[in-house]
Amino acid sequence: MASPAAGLTAPVESVMTSRVVMVLEEIPMAEVRAIASRYDYNGFPVVSREGRLVGMVTKGDLLRVLKAGLGDPGVWLQLVSRWMAHGVLALRPKDSVETAVSLMVDSGLRSLPVIDDDGKVVGIVSRNDLMGAVEGGIGP
Repeated sequence: MASPAAGLTAPVESVMTSRVVMVLEEIPMAEVRAIASRYDYNGFPVVSREGRLVGMVTKGDLLRVLKAGLGDPGVWLQLVSRWMAHGVLALRPKDSVETAVSLMVDSGLRSLPVIDDDGKVVGIVSRNDLMGAVEGGIGP
């Protein structure tokens, strides 16, 4: 019987989602709200026009905008770059699932973007992806 450790040694690229829904740093929060309502993800990588990771925006950020917008609906016109998290943690495709698990547990994040050597987003890893990798290591 294989152990969960077998899944932990796999590279992140083997479990990540390659089709990533990203948002450009210069779009307004109203557009982010529309994208978030279309996709059931907790967060979205924010990228430059060149596709380089510059931050993350989450449903929590949308709630903060909603709260701020109660008195000022114009807040939805502010750019995502004002509300996103800057300096976000990211993984590389060859990082191990174990590294991803450690980063997620230590940071409390629900997902982590995966970037290439140029800082461009090539995937995203969620808690479910990691659990699937570990569970996949268990069996006959």
